Amino acid sequence: MKLNVTIEIPKNSNIKYEYDRATKEITVDRILYGSMVYPHNYGFLKEALDYDGDELDVLVFADQAFQPGIKVPARILGAMKMIDGGETDTKLLAVIDVDPRYKHINTFKDIPLHWLAEVQDFFENYKNLQNKKVEILGFEDEVWAQKEYEECVALMQEHGHLKKDEFVSKMMKQRPEKYSQ
Repeated sequence: MKLNVTIEIPKNSNIKYEYDRATKEITVDRILYGSMVYPHNYGFLKEALDYDGDELDVLVFADQAFQPGIKVPARILGAMKMIDGGETDTKLLAVIDVDPRYKHINTFKDIPLHWLAEVQDFFENYKNLQNKKVEILGFEDEVWAQKEYEECVALMQEHGHLKKDEFVSKMMKQRPEKYSQ
């Protein structure tokens, strides 16, 4: 599945940017605590709403660091299932689609295990100094990722007009399995 990912945070950055759906702007949310940096480009899909009330996140594997707001054509290869602050916060995994050095990476099984370990390590630990808990539930393949994307597109179409807290409150009642208690 090929999609255009809007970059929110360049790889090797310790700046946490945040996209605001209402203003359509990307702003600085915070500087990460400690010495950790994002191991890969971090973006989102404007057309898809995840259960945390934000656009569906995507990590884009590429040699380059892309600036916030840039759209990057990417191939979705899988997903990392994650709970952050009690809310489902899925991370789709992708490679840049316009770099011939990545043309051999087409399925989840093609992703180097070290890349998956980097992603898992980063998200398990990047909020430690804030005393916040993040739980990694595992990785899934491209078939699962496509279904998750389609579900999140449907959520955006039906509920994208709601404010984040209204959406999460509604979904906690309708889909409690997407939230830890």
